[in-house]
Formats: sequence, structure tokens, C-alpha cells
Amino acid sequence: MKSLSAHEINKPRNRRLRKKLRTAEFREYGIDIQIFFRRESISFDTALDLWIDFVDSKGWAFGGGGNEGGESFSGFICHPGRGTLAEPDLLAIQAWSKEQNWITCVTQNLQDAWHSN
Repeated sequence: MKSLSAHEINKPRNRRLRKKLRTAEFREYGIDIQIFFRRESISFDTALDLWIDFVDSKGWAFGGGGNEGGESFSGFICHPGRGTLAEPDLLAIQAWSKEQNWITCVTQNLQDAWHSN
């Protein structure tokens, strides 16, 4: 799907087109996320596996990754079908990350899943 500019998103359209283009009341949000962790505490593969298990338990889809020798991974979380993520999902990620003693920092941002840069 073509990404729309801010001007094109706000253009008046009928309900059918707003739904098809996922604008206005049909806008869908996802989460842009980056997770930093302690390499001394956990390996990259194990950290990513634990993260993917959490994402799967919520029924979300995650696309992303990181560098095998790095101390972080990043990506985008969204619903696998139609649907949107919201503030409670950000809070669920925060709660989960606080339970993980190997995570040092999480940066997350709720953004339009279809029309963000």
C-alpha cells in the first residue's frame, strides 16, 4: 500500500476509501521498539527468543532483529491481521520488561502502522 503524506491522510474521503486506506477512524497503530540488555547476563539469541515468546503470547507480530554481537535489538510490533495496538499494550511491554533482570532500557513509540516514515 502506498504511504500517504500528512496532507493526503487528512483529505476528505468517503467511508469505504477511509477504510481501504486505513485512515481516520480506521487508522491502525503499531509500536516501534528498541530493547537494550546486558550481554554479561544473557546471550543475544536467548534474549531475542524470550522477547519473541512474549510477543507471541500477546498474539502480536514482530519484525526486526539486531546484531549478534550487539547489546540491543529493535523492530516493529503490530497485529498480524487488521487491528491496532494502544496505550495498554505499551504498559504491558513496560510491565514485562521490568520483570526481566537482563533488560537495561526499553524505548517504545506508538505510531501509525501504515503511514509513518
